[in-house]
Amino acid sequence: MGHKIHVFAWISGNTVTVESNFSGNRPLIDGTITVFDNESKAILLQGTGDKKGLFSFEIPPIAREKAMELLIVVNGSEGHRSQWLVPAEEYRSDQLPVEIVATTATTTTKPPANDELKQIIQEILTQELAPIKRSLAAAENKKPGFRDIMGGIGYILGLAGLVSWLKNRPAKKQ
Repeated sequence: MGHKIHVFAWISGNTVTVESNFSGNRPLIDGTITVFDNESKAILLQGTGDKKGLFSFEIPPIAREKAMELLIVVNGSEGHRSQWLVPAEEYRSDQLPVEIVATTATTTTKPPANDELKQIIQEILTQELAPIKRSLAAAENKKPGFRDIMGGIGYILGLAGLVSWLKNRPAKKQ
């Protein structure tokens, strides 16, 4: 029986957490996780998931500097493999443009309250939206249910009946 690996990754601050499991929410234990630069396919880091199918890592500084899309590839036993793409916008959304950071650093030692508030809101949103993103990812990987299977069989039988009727209908008189 084939098992598809389901992967979901979310960001909290500077940390990416990867969750990998098989159908039925059975965790992928000791799965190998490799993080690539999606453009160059260069390996940024590797690790192993825990007994709950979780693996966390800090976003590599080079990825943050170069705004790299992170391709997370999860490998399980017997050739099972799946992946998740983390766009740079997701982990860089709290970054200020370099010009603003440079100006702030020269004029004051403490960031303005507005930027602190923005960062706090971003962290809260990330934490609150992680379960919703996980649910959406799980819904994408949903198996067909009994109703879907019976509907498909009914559709096929209906098409077969239509073809049979078309082949066996009486010819028109001219």
